[in-house]
Amino acid sequence: MDLKILTSKRGTRVVKATQLHRALGLNDNHYQVNVQQWLKDVYEFTNGIRRPEGLKDYARSAKTKGQLMQEYYLQVEFAKLVALGTKSKVKQAVATKLSKEEQIYPEHVKLSTDEMLTLLEQTKAMARISCQKGAEQRHLAHYSHRRGSGDYWQHFRHEQIVFLKMEDIRAALKEKGVKSKATAELRDLLLRFDPLETIRIGIVDHYAALGSSMPYAQEMGQLAKTLATELRLEVVDDRKGDLLFAPAADSELVRKLQIAA
Repeated sequence: MDLKILTSKRGTRVVKATQLHRALGLNDNHYQVNVQQWLKDVYEFTNGIRRPEGLKDYARSAKTKGQLMQEYYLQVEFAKLVALGTKSKVKQAVATKLSKEEQIYPEHVKLSTDEMLTLLEQTKAMARISCQKGAEQRHLAHYSHRRGSGDYWQHFRHEQIVFLKMEDIRAALKEKGVKSKATAELRDLLLRFDPLETIRIGIVDHYAALGSSMPYAQEMGQLAKTLATELRLEVVDDRKGDLLFAPAADSELVRKLQIAA
């Protein structure tokens, strides 16, 4: 079964529509009609019964525009639903392969009690800037390996993880009467603007570095920030020995999260 799982620029697990079509044993002559039907049909996604959404469940490949077989990238969950809806004799095998990929690299967070406790400990450890820096470097290494270089890392990071522009943070701080140095880095600005954002970003970096999809890592980061808010955590710069207000965390876990790559 020649059906490769790819990772999009946004960090989402996808498959090519042409490969899915062939893996299902469908005739190439029917490809364009079938794909158009796939994109218009209604499916039971994890977030409800609806039609596929462009740039969320699928994306058109600009490189094949105008060609006889226009290529599309289908998010794994969508591809599985498509497979199950066909009359292919091998649809179960294809859907099973995609389902296993979902289990290994899920797009959405569904945590067991033990997994929630693990995230809780990771959140407390991520209150240390050394752990945040380690996670960022591990993510950069993973990104560079996946893309073949570290090009566009900062653009990717702001678009998929940080979301906030430095000029916007500076403007917000200015409105509050908080001064910021012209040479201040993003983390320094966030520590003045919303310290718990650095924990969220650190957790996103950590899970993305492990190979999780960006949607999954983003949800884990948001959940971690909620936990940090409930626990009233304070971010400390342990690199300077400032551990007076550091939350108690598993020392072995802290050491692992501090490792850069």
